[in-house]
Amino acid sequence: MPSPDIAAFLRAQFKSVWALELLLFLKDHADEAWTEEQLVAALKASETIVTTSLATLVAGGLVADDANGGVRYAPASDDLSRLVDVTQALYAKKPDKVRRVIVSSAATGLSAFADSFRLRND
Repeated sequence: MPSPDIAAFLRAQFKSVWALELLLFLKDHADEAWTEEQLVAALKASETIVTTSLATLVAGGLVADDANGGVRYAPASDDLSRLVDVTQALYAKKPDKVRRVIVSSAATGLSAFADSFRLRND
């Protein structure tokens, strides 16, 4: 299991493993801005996944919009940058552990959503 701060970061920032993959791709190519179309092609991902992931990453202060309509890796603080660096290193060494934290967080959200439709005997 990752450290508590990394686990909390993973749960808060990444709704899917695709979002983490997208962030790490942008980090590895931080010297250039990318359009959504370029990211779809480079990652062989769907437009929906890229659009949704980018919105979450921008809102989380990890990615910034470029003046020319692209996006680039741009953590809003040194702390976020450090968390991404630690996450990247952990993901390289123990990808399954990182994936499990992200997926378990998403599953918890889905369970809560499903529970909201459960009929109750009052």
